Amino acid sequence: MPLLAASFLRACFNNRPAASKSSDIRRGRRRRRYIFGRAAGAALVALLLVGAARAQDDVPMRAMKDELTRSLAQLQLQQLDKPYYLAYRMEDVSQTTVSATLGSLTQAQPTRERVIAVEVRVGDYALDNTNYFSLRSLGGLAGMLSSMARAPLDDNYQQIRREFWLATDRQYKRALENLSAKRAALELRKRAADLPDFSKENAVTETTAPSISQPGLEELKALVRELSAVFRDAPEIYNSSVDLQYRADYVRYINSEGSMFTRSEPVFKLRISAQTQATDGSPVTDSWNIFGRTLADLPAKSVLLDRTRALAGRLSKLRSAVSVENYNGPVLFEGDAAGEVFLQQFAGGLLAVRTPVSDDSSFDTIFNQLMGQLGGASFADKIGGRVLPEFLSVSDKPLLSEYHGASLLGTSKIDDDAVKTRETVLVDHGVLKALLATRVPVRAAPHSTGSRRGWGAVPSNLVVTAEKPMNAGQLRQELLGRAKERGLDYAIVVRRLGGGGAASLMRTAMRMAQQGGAGSGAMAEVYKVYPDGREELVQGLEIGEMTAATFKDIVAAGDTPVVFTDEFVPRLGALLGGSLSSSSELPAVSCITPALLFDEVSLAKSQGPFPGPPVSPSPLAKQ
Repeated sequence: MPLLAASFLRACFNNRPAASKSSDIRRGRRRRRYIFGRAAGAALVALLLVGAARAQDDVPMRAMKDELTRSLAQLQLQQLDKPYYLAYRMEDVSQTTVSATLGSLTQAQPTRERVIAVEVRVGDYALDNTNYFSLRSLGGLAGMLSSMARAPLDDNYQQIRREFWLATDRQYKRALENLSAKRAALELRKRAADLPDFSKENAVTETTAPSISQPGLEELKALVRELSAVFRDAPEIYNSSVDLQYRADYVRYINSEGSMFTRSEPVFKLRISAQTQATDGSPVTDSWNIFGRTLADLPAKSVLLDRTRALAGRLSKLRSAVSVENYNGPVLFEGDAAGEVFLQQFAGGLLAVRTPVSDDSSFDTIFNQLMGQLGGASFADKIGGRVLPEFLSVSDKPLLSEYHGASLLGTSKIDDDAVKTRETVLVDHGVLKALLATRVPVRAAPHSTGSRRGWGAVPSNLVVTAEKPMNAGQLRQELLGRAKERGLDYAIVVRRLGGGGAASLMRTAMRMAQQGGAGSGAMAEVYKVYPDGREELVQGLEIGEMTAATFKDIVAAGDTPVVFTDEFVPRLGALLGGSLSSSSELPAVSCITPALLFDEVSLAKSQGPFPGPPVSPSPLAKQ
């Protein structure tokens, strides 16, 4: 249609009347301007009509709307509760994953899938079927899984409606069961529902066209081959891989309150990882992730090659590096390590998490213990109290898209509950002011902050700011001065934790499952720093104990914030609360953090037993 409109304009302009006299020429010019103006107007109207037609011709969205309307009108089993709220979500996923080891491809797979999710709430905003978990039937986790289904890739109106119809029917029946069980649990425990189960929010409409750019598969193959080939020159590294994933999500969402959005979410993720063993058998691992919205957001290939060589060289040195049995004293987290430790050890407390009602009286205790061990408990009872030193403040800024040229991955205008995002001041001069929340109310956050991403509340772009920051030299001097006061011959600087939040959680879960057994959580890049400025690489050190209270003892911050981006692990309360998500991917969070100097952190050597290193040398080693 745009080409037809352009042809129409050219035809009107070229078929102008001839005139031999000046008056005829002037009249001809006026007539041409008139015709051209009308033609341009007609073309504009045509284009607008085409745009509207295309919006209306979104077959999946039309199927979703029609089935949601029908379900609201007709879905009721006997005289039981009807749904008071429905939400439908469809996620079109085009993904290309390319992996290589030692210069050879191990995977090169473009895939496409379409996943739907349905959320059904019966009862009312005050008391409904959600925020309930049954230890007997594992209700909550089962509901999470049953809410999702695969849908046909073709835009078949009837088939899409059928898939939503079946998923809605399953969820409705489960919702009735959960509501009945929840009411019985509340009655048995003589407990009233003291908080609403769902907050009321304004309806929102936001539309985005799908991303049409696709990376060239051959280009991705060449990049991972070249990066992975770096490890050929390091035969002492036993395992290594380079994985590059491009994922283009196009999300459609509607709910019964009138909200609707479509959103395009392209993400590149490059992960380089390597593993070996020290001479005593302890694991030596390192990995780093780089995220971007486009391939151009990733560093230049020369930079990536340099970083990969540096990782390989550092791992080789770590095999024979010194180890420390334990350390208790000042620790400086620099660069990526500052963002990593803030996201992994502190940021989880900034999320509003609600303990579900359960049919087991011991559930509250179990839940709170797990929250403490798997990512930290919420700061819900600390509003108005000090959680950081007075010179530090923290804000969540979902509308911020870049920082000093670096793309931020948490940027969004609307969250997964169709609530508009906005900046939230979380900590002001050390005092906790607010929590990030979804539409599941808690006492400290009765309404959503537009922070629903995936299964629950998740930060977007966390910005940590410091008053009276120190430069690198001043920080180093402060670190060594505090170590000297403790009678220590050296201090500790951490530059990278390594592995990311998901890997850290898996290691924690493994140690819990094995009751303290093997599973190293050693930090990737740690140095002893001596008063003369000398640095010595240390292997096998992990954080022995760090709680939210530890962050109140930060004594100084740097003057050069660094952007660190990582995948964020959802909190346990989100997984058990029955929230809607069709994505299997963890949301990415960007954290802008200066270097952080802690007055006291306990570090300890990773405990085994560990399997011994290979008996014979690698076949890649030069004979």
